[in-house]
Amino acid sequence: MSETPNTYPTKPLTAADIEYIKTIPMIFILGRERSGTSLLQNLLDSHPNIIGPPESKIIAVLAPKFAPIKRWTEANIREFAELLYIEPMFTNFWHLDKEQLTKNLLLAKDSATYELLCKIVYYHLRKDKEKIILISDKNPSYILHINTLLDIFPDTKFVHIIREPRDNIYSQMKAFNAKNTIFSAQKWLGFNQLVERKKKKMPEKFYTIIYENMVTETEDIMKGLCAFLKVPYSEAMIQNVFPEWLSAHLERKGNVDRKNMVHTGLLAPINTSNVGKWKNKLSAYDQAATEAITADFAKKTYGYDISIDPNSKIKISGFKILKGKCLYYLWQAFTQARYKSFAFNLMYSKRKQKKKGKDLPMWEYF
Repeated sequence: MSETPNTYPTKPLTAADIEYIKTIPMIFILGRERSGTSLLQNLLDSHPNIIGPPESKIIAVLAPKFAPIKRWTEANIREFAELLYIEPMFTNFWHLDKEQLTKNLLLAKDSATYELLCKIVYYHLRKDKEKIILISDKNPSYILHINTLLDIFPDTKFVHIIREPRDNIYSQMKAFNAKNTIFSAQKWLGFNQLVERKKKKMPEKFYTIIYENMVTETEDIMKGLCAFLKVPYSEAMIQNVFPEWLSAHLERKGNVDRKNMVHTGLLAPINTSNVGKWKNKLSAYDQAATEAITADFAKKTYGYDISIDPNSKIKISGFKILKGKCLYYLWQAFTQARYKSFAFNLMYSKRKQKKKGKDLPMWEYF
């Protein structure tokens, strides 16, 4: 049994359930942190036939160890079930009964693949939904692992969400206390460039959503997304129901200052209050730095009305931009390499658990 309350009932599965789970498609939401990925995931989870759990990195963290396995044994599956709980988000927000989860996973032993076992884990978060037709997963870091996800889930599709770079940078500063604006802007640019390169190679697998459109034309955007995913549209998707996992987190924490939480947007109806905040909140320097790095790409690729002001008295040196670019690509290469090593993933997760304990502030998990 996990150490935290069992928010989602971990129900016994049958052999027929396992066969059905094999047929459920899985999709991945891609987007820079603070681009609306959590809101979009919550809208999908509001659908009566879609599972969209809280963020976790279990697929990427465990892939180096378990994805290569061709013939699974009982020992493999028990180890897989055990190691799920090294990932802080899984442990602290999914709240699955380890014993029952393991029993359910063992039902799939004779036909097990890493893809199937991951789907079974996600299926446990169906709550009271009777028929699941889609599983959605989201994690900003998945942008760096698109090839890995395609190897594991060859039939998967991706939903790419983009947010205006100046608003995104301001939100990064507010939520994560990000201070290196040039590096943050390079990450916005690098992440989106990477996805756009993948889109050109396999456009049929990608659907693009602009955050500002999602919060102003929610129904139309969700209908378009459902058509792409080949699932029926549900009006429940535009209600932004308060997520059960977040409610459980708040209850467990007791008196929580919600203003300090990362996902405050999930506590309120869909609104446009976070659109254009950069105009009054972002300093002149941070604005100029963001525009110097992202303006051309953001305007040409996504149609944002953003450009470099030729009359600005603030000049961002080319050396600083080059330094930020080099720093970003070094970070990207290191991160991608780290996720290819299970030993490194395990060490990183344990270090984070030991350093911060089991009850981190929510933003620490992302």
